[in-house]
Amino acid sequence: MPTIKTRSLKYDEGEEHILRRLGGALAVHWNTLPEINRTTLLEQAVFMHDRYPTVHLEQQIQAFIVKHQDNG
Repeated sequence: MPTIKTRSLKYDEGEEHILRRLGGALAVHWNTLPEINRTTLLEQAVFMHDRYPTVHLEQQIQAFIVKHQDNG
C-alpha cells in the first residue's frame, strides 16, 4: 500500500479544470476500483492540503461519491 502523508499538489489556475475532470472521472468509476485502491485514495484525499479547510472530510467525500456515482 502506498504511503499516506500530508501532501500538496501544485498546479496553475488554468489547470484546475483538469483536476476537476480527473476527480469527476474517479468519482463516477469509484465502485469499479478494488477496495484497496478506494481505501488508499480516500485516505490520501483526507490528507491533501486545500485552500478550503473543512471538518468531517472523509464523510463528505464518501457522501459525494454515493450521491454522484450513478450520474455518469
